[in-house]
Amino acid sequence: MQCSLFILSLATLVLSVVSASSPIVTIKNGTVQGRHSSEWNQDFFLGIPYAQPPLNHLRFRRPQSIKASFQGVFDASHYGYSCYQYGSNFNLSEDCLTINVVRPSGYENKKLPVLVWIYGGGLTLGSTADPQYNLSGVVETSTLTDNPFIAVSMNYRLGVWGFLNTPVVHAEGSSNAGLLDQRLGLRWVQENIASFGGDRTRVTVWAESAGAQSIGLHLVSYGGRNDNLFHAAILESGGPEGASLNTLSFYSAATDNLTRTVGCPRTWTDPSQLACLRNLSSEALFASNYTVVWNPIVDGDFLTDYPSSLLAQDKFIRVPLITGANTDEGVSFSVQNLNTTTDIYDSLFYWRNYALSPPSIRKLLQLYPNNPATEPPYSNHANVTYPAFGQQWRRSAAIGGDLVMIAQRRKIAELYSKVGQKVFSYRFDTPLYNATVPGSVKHFDNVMFSFQNISGAMGPLPQYQYYRTLSTGIGKLYANFVGTHNPNGVNATNGTGLPY
Repeated sequence: MQCSLFILSLATLVLSVVSASSPIVTIKNGTVQGRHSSEWNQDFFLGIPYAQPPLNHLRFRRPQSIKASFQGVFDASHYGYSCYQYGSNFNLSEDCLTINVVRPSGYENKKLPVLVWIYGGGLTLGSTADPQYNLSGVVETSTLTDNPFIAVSMNYRLGVWGFLNTPVVHAEGSSNAGLLDQRLGLRWVQENIASFGGDRTRVTVWAESAGAQSIGLHLVSYGGRNDNLFHAAILESGGPEGASLNTLSFYSAATDNLTRTVGCPRTWTDPSQLACLRNLSSEALFASNYTVVWNPIVDGDFLTDYPSSLLAQDKFIRVPLITGANTDEGVSFSVQNLNTTTDIYDSLFYWRNYALSPPSIRKLLQLYPNNPATEPPYSNHANVTYPAFGQQWRRSAAIGGDLVMIAQRRKIAELYSKVGQKVFSYRFDTPLYNATVPGSVKHFDNVMFSFQNISGAMGPLPQYQYYRTLSTGIGKLYANFVGTHNPNGVNATNGTGLPY
């Protein structure tokens, strides 16, 4: 098996009535009314609840499906609230579990494939209302191909709201609630997307960074059990093995600090502690300003083992994949003020909680020598231009980027190829004209191109025209993949075939 490289009549189930300005659709829980965009020639259905509001006794609990019907017609003309987070300007609320559907007009007699976007942001930030994640660009580009599609995005809980880890939370089966939000959102797509003209049997999930990590964890969830919630995946700069998954006990101190701050019982095995946290007002919990990074854990249910072990045991969902990364991923999150090999050695003991062993660190330093003339990509110019970053900052960045993003891209491509599954890989290597570090292509730089939303990278001509061409090309490749599971199209041949 080869891993291909690419450069970057209404069905009776469709219970919809479309008008020029206010499209109306009937779904499982009632009738929703969206709005038509004449600018894009698309219908928007925004802010549709896909779960019960995770408030009070449902806070920190696995998401619950909506059992009741809407009272009257639900107004789906604007985005819902964004989930609680710190450091953003979104309109925030705990009542944030909503989903959006964007469909192109003129395809009422067809069942279109579906692309579902899951945002990244370290599982601490992100929102479907972020203008960077405007789905109209990708939908419009898809109509330029033979594979137009419907696009979907969903909010999910972040930070402590989505990933509180305590023995009581674990015992009630509510660990990894943010990931379970995503899973319930995907189930909503299966139950409702036909009403919008979508094909529930052709759903592709797509994400970047922590969103791609989330998809990676869905690929190994429940021991690789396939519930047919999605049928292909696009992973940009992330995957199942990129983040450290700590044990439950790791969060004991964090929970103690949180409960001390808000005045709740501090014995974390005491059910009254969780009850107290659930009884707090939304404002009081948010005001704790407790920003410790809460990550997924191996809970014995959603995650039965560490992703690396599950992958090694072939316990993963087989679906066609696109997986890729940017050239200089580590520039965005590497440790700075590193001037010597010893500085790097010491930093790697604790960097991102990986706790690498001394033999592993020494091997890494051999593989990444202090010689800018050799691979991996780092050079003296960045250290001269930004001396405060440290003389060996780019060396450290190269190690970090490969460790977190690029190595796992290669690993997952290799594993999927070995089991005979189609997988396509890319490297994004286009610097932005205003790159902070000249010549670097850092983490997230590709996203505006993937969304055909490059206003932030326009720059002077001819860069802008080149960016437009590249962005449209990526959009068409993605549309082909969503429609055919081959980014190069169904009739394409593999001219570069890179075997794994």
